[in-house]
Amino acid sequence: MKRLISMLIILVTAIQLLAACSSGTGVEPTTTNPTSESAQATQAPPATTAPAATTESTEPTAAPTSASAAANGKPIKIGLITDQSKALSLYGSQEINGFMLGLEYATNGTMQVAGRPIEVIVKDDENNPERARQLARELIEKDGVELLQCCASTSSALTVIEIAKENNIIAMIDPAAGPQITGSNFNRFVFRTGRNTLQDALTAGPYMVENVGKEFVQLAPDTDFGKGSAASWRSIIETNGGTFVADDVFIPADTTDFTPYLQKLLDAADEKQAKVLMVTWAGSNFPRLFQQMQEQGVLDKLTLATGFGDNVTMPMVYADAVGSVGMIAYHYTLPKNEVNDWLVAQHKAKYGSYPDLFTAGGMASGIATVRGLEATKGDTNADALIAALEGMSFEGPKGTYTFRKDDHQALQPMYMVKLISTSDPDAKFFELLQERTAEQTAPPVMVTK
Repeated sequence: MKRLISMLIILVTAIQLLAACSSGTGVEPTTTNPTSESAQATQAPPATTAPAATTESTEPTAAPTSASAAANGKPIKIGLITDQSKALSLYGSQEINGFMLGLEYATNGTMQVAGRPIEVIVKDDENNPERARQLARELIEKDGVELLQCCASTSSALTVIEIAKENNIIAMIDPAAGPQITGSNFNRFVFRTGRNTLQDALTAGPYMVENVGKEFVQLAPDTDFGKGSAASWRSIIETNGGTFVADDVFIPADTTDFTPYLQKLLDAADEKQAKVLMVTWAGSNFPRLFQQMQEQGVLDKLTLATGFGDNVTMPMVYADAVGSVGMIAYHYTLPKNEVNDWLVAQHKAKYGSYPDLFTAGGMASGIATVRGLEATKGDTNADALIAALEGMSFEGPKGTYTFRKDDHQALQPMYMVKLISTSDPDAKFFELLQERTAEQTAPPVMVTK
């Protein structure tokens, strides 16, 4: 009997599946319109209408001086960079929809702050960090944006925050989860509303060591995100008394035949007595990886620890895992507060589906952006916004978020859950076991410069 049936599911990262894989799940991924490259940024919609993001602006815009712009009611242009067409496009759509709803919520539907209308220009980085870098430059130099929002990919986020630093503008980050963003690659222009992988590990790592096993082996994609996540989990598990008995196995993200890498895991089980397989993954080839682990006997020898993902993924991958316990960053059924209630109702009305794994993070980013601009009276000057945002607490869909002054990481609640269904038509998949507080899951400050 494969251990899959009784495996413990612990979130390392949400597993991305493309929209094309979602038929029959009962929950469709969300989209934003329009997607034409020539679309102009839109003005604020009426208060009763959910705002729509736009794509590329074609006319160059003179760089504003933020204080005079605020005084004159000049529009605030925000450049949003994320994946809309490649492996992380589902997450990108969640980010966009959440961000736009966050702006709407925080402005009471006016899409204005201190008399300045908000315009959002969305660009597709195609899950390519160098394209993300180029787009960030174009948004600032050509389109005249004063703030940046990004990215689905950690690698893209790492390039965008460099451009933010060069141009002295704020970059809000969500959902990219690599710890480097608010750690080794941190700069003062970065604020992250999304959780990072250290917060994932602090939520679930101690439970794993106590209840699952102490001898681990780890698999992750050979990307900035994969390496950062692997380092996070290794640190927390070792701190809590677990050991990694073999080197981490890093796999190219576009792999289709996982055989040589899975053999390393089997060797770790046979020769080094590994008991638990920790898997971090983000990509549309996860079902293939999962299938090959079953076919090659990996799950006969190792207890799998991987992630509760988005609403599209759950019915496709986790049907045999009902009854398992683990953690998740967000599910629309878990938080009990007015902001989340609003998000669920508005998302259902506008997009015909429930908010998904990273919708809440996008919304939190939109809310934080508005709260910061309210504090500066519409001034987008970086020094003014940094002073306003550092240490700021605000209410979002998961409850209270606080930007830590040391690294601008948002501390926030996290969730331990039990999987009770993968077929519920309203995606009511989980029973809440424990809400872990922001203090309980606060990661160590990793800033190195």
